[in-house]
This record gives sequence, C-alpha cells and structure tokens, in this order.
Amino acid sequence: MTHDKSGLFLTLLKLKSYLASMIDDKLNCIDGFHFTEEYLQRRFPDKKDEIISLLEDNQIYSDCDIAFNEKIILQFRTIVNQTASNLNLPEMLKRLEIEAQNIKPAEDSRETIKSGREKKLSEILDTLFQLATNWAVLKELEDKVDDYSILNEEEVIRPDEEKNMNALDDTTDKAFGILSNLTKKYVHQLTDYYFTFGGDLALKEFVEDLNKTKKLVEKKFYELFKQHGLDTDWISKISEE
Repeated sequence: MTHDKSGLFLTLLKLKSYLASMIDDKLNCIDGFHFTEEYLQRRFPDKKDEIISLLEDNQIYSDCDIAFNEKIILQFRTIVNQTASNLNLPEMLKRLEIEAQNIKPAEDSRETIKSGREKKLSEILDTLFQLATNWAVLKELEDKVDDYSILNEEEVIRPDEEKNMNALDDTTDKAFGILSNLTKKYVHQLTDYYFTFGGDLALKEFVEDLNKTKKLVEKKFYELFKQHGLDTDWISKISEE
C-alpha cells in the first residue's frame, strides 16, 4: 500500500469517527454531506471536492451512509485500493501533527533521518490498515456464526448449515490468530519507532502498561482454570519467565 493510500484511509476513518460523534441517531439523518463537507472544509479544504467525489463514485451519498454503515470500513478499503490519491505522507504527517520534536539532526544527516522516519511511519500505517480491515472481516464472520447458532439452538439447522457453521468457527479462530499476529507486529513497530525517534519516556510507560496487562491476563486464566478444576501450575511458570 502506498503512502497516498495510507493517508486517504486515515482521513476516511477520522471522518467516520467525526460523523459518529455528530449524529447519535438514524432518525436525525438528513440527505447529503452536510457534516462531511463541514469537516473536510475545516481539515482538508484542498481535498474536499476530491473526497466527496470518491464517496459518491462508490455509492456513498450522505453523512449517515458513513456513520451508520457497519461495513463502511470494507468500502473504505475498496476506495483506497482503487484510487490513486494525491494525498501524500508529508501532508498527512503535517495534518496529524506527527513530528519528532526532540530530534535535531545535523544538516548532513537530516534528510536521511527524515526518510527513515517516513518509511517506518508508512509501515506502521500499513499494519493499522490491515488491522482495521481484519477486524471488519472478523465481525462479518462472527455475525454469520451467531445466525447459525440461533438455528442450532432451536434445532432447525440443516446439515449443510451445520457444516458451514463449523467451517466458520474454524475460520474465526484463524482470524483471531491473524489479528494477534498483526497486533504484535504493530507493538514491535511502535516500540521501535518510539525508541528511535524520541519517544523514550512514553515507551517506558507503555512497557509498564504491557506488564500490567500480562498480569491481568494471567489472573483471568488462573481464575478460569481454578473454577473448572484445571491445573494452574503452568501460569506460575509463565510468570517466572
């Protein structure tokens, strides 16, 4: 995925978040892009018309088409994969105010550091894009499993539907694995970026929070295993590592 597509995807995600905060009920929906145009005019005035045109080209015609469409992330993915946007990474960095304020390289190395920073940011954004996409896919899978589960509980599920349900369960497990791997990849990229480009203090706090999370997960597993009479020794071994 190019820098341009990363920038466009983040812009669309921020737009959805803004619209969700502005419109709390479908009953308050009106036709058109009233809030969308207001947001884009304020944040990305030079790209407003282009983004509106992209939305309409993909059958998105109003604020509520974005705010209340559960599949909108998948549509955003289609848009960024089909579009050669003029938004570039330097513009996006400026708008998001992502700058390494504490780095003051000498003139002879400034461009090298800048290039390395932008490369790492592009890789992080690509991972976040994959995470968002796979979370949307997981939701679709879980919704389908829920539908089949209702039929199963009511004992009206057909053999072919039961087969599909079992297949979906297996696919969902794989999706969780993919999300875990992508999350680990993102955490590694984040820590590397913080350490390299001046986020040392934030990195220290982040690592401490990760340790707290680890202990919380261990506690949950311990209580679960103890509740069901299972061996909890392995949890203690993990804690000692």
